[in-house]
Amino acid sequence: MKLFKIKHYLINIFLFFKIDKIVQHLKILLTEVELKRVEGASGNKINYACQGLAGVKIMSADNDFSKFSIHETSHLKSDTVIECSGGVTIGKYLHTGRGLTIFSTNHNYRSQNYIPYDLEDLIMPVIIKDFVWIGANVTILPGVTIGEGVVVGGGAVVTKDVPDYAIVGGNPAKIISYRDVDKFLELKMKKKFL
Repeated sequence: MKLFKIKHYLINIFLFFKIDKIVQHLKILLTEVELKRVEGASGNKINYACQGLAGVKIMSADNDFSKFSIHETSHLKSDTVIECSGGVTIGKYLHTGRGLTIFSTNHNYRSQNYIPYDLEDLIMPVIIKDFVWIGANVTILPGVTIGEGVVVGGGAVVTKDVPDYAIVGGNPAKIISYRDVDKFLELKMKKKFL
């Protein structure tokens, strides 16, 4: 009963002083500080659109961010994790939902010496070309190239290359349809992009 009263008292103090709001603003600020650090190490301008509780985490096993590249017209949203040790290249005008996860290395599960895998990191770069739209909570696995103008549906797990203009979804992601390529190229030529 005593613990309940203390908890209730603390909640009221937090509400009165808006501690939750202060902590949320601090989290956003810390994300922006971390992204500035990665910008300095990678030479990229990273646009961040906060839309959730967690920030963006870009990491490399050896803290070498020279293998990470994102065009200044692209942006990342909250709850994004990018492991760029194997190389991650993001082209122009990437639009992504929350919860993007990208891996660019994998473990060697075909090891002849250890199970479930050995200590070797398999380097497999990820390339995302221009004008790609990725829905929320998408995972992109090592070695994948996502073509120009691709749409990746929310929740998809992209395990293999996606051709230009494809619309994919599912786990594993499969081609559902294609964009109207003529209209896409017409709009691209007229520079009608966001």
